[in-house]
Amino acid sequence: MKKYFKRILPIFFTMIILATSGILYGQGQKKEGNLEIDLGLGFPDLLHLGMKYQFTNLSKIGMSYGSLIATNKNRNTYAVTLEHEYHFGKNVNNIKLPPYYFTQKITYLRDFNKEASSTVFYLTPSLGKVFFSEGPFGINLDAGLNFRLHQNKTIEAPSKENISNNYPAVFPAIRFQFFFML
Repeated sequence: MKKYFKRILPIFFTMIILATSGILYGQGQKKEGNLEIDLGLGFPDLLHLGMKYQFTNLSKIGMSYGSLIATNKNRNTYAVTLEHEYHFGKNVNNIKLPPYYFTQKITYLRDFNKEASSTVFYLTPSLGKVFFSEGPFGINLDAGLNFRLHQNKTIEAPSKENISNNYPAVFPAIRFQFFFML
């Protein structure tokens, strides 16, 4: 089963990239770029700081770096997320982007402590809404599902605490972000 999964995964990602690029070129390129800086909380994004670039009239690409603030000094958890947003719906109040969006994220999550370490890749499709405020500030709220693509777990010393490094294969995702448009 693992060999089959390893063969199918590159084909799957290639198909996503080709489909996304076809949709993007069909929209036309955006003439002036917008940069969004965001600070948020979610899983698998964790407490994160990121940026997104609006490169067409309806699409953004972005990345973020997140970390888990743990009370235990021996544990370290961080995440790197790459994402694509496609906005849809009716424009309201002279805002450049429609308020609803579909996002697809790929997240690399690394969790390690003295006893064990775990590396996980997630694919997270989700739907969201942008709440614009006066000026360049706003809030993003999205929800979807996390699909674990790959997990590599190494146990150094058996312990009851190692249960924290087990991540489910599929579970709900939610993310809350404050953003500032440049």
